[in-house]
Amino acid sequence: MRRDSEALRLASSRSFAGAFVVSCDLELQARRLTLRLYGTLGGGSETRLGTLTCFGTAGLTLENADGAFPQTVRLESLTLAMPDPDDAGSADLAGALNWRLRFAFDGLAYEEHPALLASLADDL
Repeated sequence: MRRDSEALRLASSRSFAGAFVVSCDLELQARRLTLRLYGTLGGGSETRLGTLTCFGTAGLTLENADGAFPQTVRLESLTLAMPDPDDAGSADLAGALNWRLRFAFDGLAYEEHPALLASLADDL
């Protein structure tokens, strides 16, 4: 799993438009948010499963103009910023049907691999 600046570089180079959030795990005590993303993350035709883990998560907000829980977990975009490794980074996920997830983080890890049906068996 790649950590911080390398993870930020790799995740920022991916296109998450059209990908789906498979799971969202928030560990309150550890302040860790883990997002598992499924789709053609590299923009090619290969379907991949990516795991984005944010450490020291703070300021978590979920917005939906419709006022209800999002009806789809398809992403329009995922924007990550960490101007200085000593400062907090920020994440902004924009979903289909006008929902948005925003938060700050102290550290970041990212990994991805080809998605196999077996890798999603527990999630479906």
